Amino acid sequence: MLSPCIPRPKRLTLTRNHALILRMGIFKGPDVNRLKARRDLKGLLGALKHKDAQVRKDAAQALAELAETIPAEAHTGLIQPLIAALDDKDYSVTAAVVQALGALGPSAVLPLITALRSQQERLREGAARALGRIGATLNEPAYLRLPVDPLVATLKDPVMPVRRAAAWALGRLGPRLEAAQRGLPLENLILSLRDPAPEVREMAAAALGRLGEGRGIRPLYTALEDENSAVRKSAAEALEALGWHPTTPAEQAVYFVAIQNWERAVGPGREAIRPLVRSLSDRSVEVRRSAALALGRVGSAQVVEPLVKLLHDADNQVRRAAAEALEQAGAPQALEALLAASRDDDRDVRRAVTRALGHTGDPKAVPILISAIKSRDEELVHAGAASLVNIGALGIPALVQLLREPDPELQETVIDIIARIGAPAVLPMIEVLQTAQPPVNECAARILGRLGDTRAVWPLITALEDPLLTCQAALALGKIGDPRAVQYLLELLNNKSEAVCQAAAIGLGGIGDPRAVDPLIQLLKANDRNIRQDAASALLQMYHSDRLDTTQKRRILSQQERITEKHVDHESHVDNVRSSDCHRDESYHLDTGIGLDFK
Repeated sequence: MLSPCIPRPKRLTLTRNHALILRMGIFKGPDVNRLKARRDLKGLLGALKHKDAQVRKDAAQALAELAETIPAEAHTGLIQPLIAALDDKDYSVTAAVVQALGALGPSAVLPLITALRSQQERLREGAARALGRIGATLNEPAYLRLPVDPLVATLKDPVMPVRRAAAWALGRLGPRLEAAQRGLPLENLILSLRDPAPEVREMAAAALGRLGEGRGIRPLYTALEDENSAVRKSAAEALEALGWHPTTPAEQAVYFVAIQNWERAVGPGREAIRPLVRSLSDRSVEVRRSAALALGRVGSAQVVEPLVKLLHDADNQVRRAAAEALEQAGAPQALEALLAASRDDDRDVRRAVTRALGHTGDPKAVPILISAIKSRDEELVHAGAASLVNIGALGIPALVQLLREPDPELQETVIDIIARIGAPAVLPMIEVLQTAQPPVNECAARILGRLGDTRAVWPLITALEDPLLTCQAALALGKIGDPRAVQYLLELLNNKSEAVCQAAAIGLGGIGDPRAVDPLIQLLKANDRNIRQDAASALLQMYHSDRLDTTQKRRILSQQERITEKHVDHESHVDNVRSSDCHRDESYHLDTGIGLDFK
């Protein structure tokens, strides 16, 4: 029993740091760099069995580096341990082991051929890959021929990675064989183009390209229509390596789709539809997306149905591409599918669908487009606006209803849309000007001014008599620029309302009447920057025209400094202390200058 005077020993607790230190110290793995420097082959072979995959990989890489410098008789002791290491579960380790076996050269060929018959599939795969590495550097004809038959037999292995490795190895080995000896690998690689696994077909196509035999061209051309895009691309690259190039539009379409040159794939036009449609069912998202966009550029009614089906693809990027392609194709028959797709969960897809709806030319799309411009999504608003412009006059009744909304931003959006519709909007807007109530008829006057159509001149002159429309009608007449409005606008310069006088002056300036010069110069001093800017713009337009005499131009030139002065708009704050009992905060709003270029 411990004496009460002797302190009880504390219990030892291992922290994570302690454990890390122990692992790095007492339990640290072998120093592979040191073993390599000492050329300790036995130590490196032992490291191949270490529990740490990084140690095993480093050991294999060290053996690969040493293999080229040690005597050939020392290779024997390395071969079997390295072949056994091909069964490693870590792919990076087996890759390093294959590199090491490849560095051993001819001495490893027979043992590796034996390993092709192993019960362990990773061993067979690694042996085939190692034979391919060795075959790429072998110069002895006898050794080159040895692996050919075993590798050809391995093309029928029940395990896909083993067959793929055999095809790769024959592609590395085959080009070094004499022409008369390439028949067997050539025929069997051609047969492998029909392998059930696309990975094997892809590798077989690449191997045929490396083999350099013209007899591979026809089966490779057939492989351009393989269901798998990776196989098609590998076949196209192999054909290019063999010196084959497409000549007819049909060949060009199949070839460029296979090699995924989407820009050139659409060149043959309708000939490209069939290979592109086949690509829509590819496993690769990028291939489906690119093929859809290419079909849109082909622009045929034949592409609509497959693109409509693609609107249900699992990937949102593919669905978006399908909608964009339908927009390019301009397919009214896709309307119902696009209306359904407008409820897609993905925002980018909805935007693309909104743009596509504008190309259907169908009024059924208008409610969806109206919802789009009422949303708070800026990009969706832009898409909806562009589509409503494309729909044209059919969308105007619904747009006019929106002018009643109290949202000024929405009003501006609608005004812009109708103005962009152009000439088809003139007569509907004249009717709205004459029959609607504020603020709708005011918006109609603004739109007519932007449209600039002379058919609106007399309706706008008539609208000058309505006190609620006078200002907007005057400004609109100025934008149209028809001289028939001059005498009516001159009468307004004497109006009791300052706003009406300003609008009349700006209107006259837009028309270019010299009598507007002095009223417009007075407006350069207005508090509202928009009024100052409109007046300055009208004066500049008149100055650069041929309607003014020298005196009038000089009067405008005298305002150059005021017109070009940089615009300043900011708040200033002053603490005004008049006594110990009197303190007042004073804020000032400064808005000066116009900032237009006089030239």
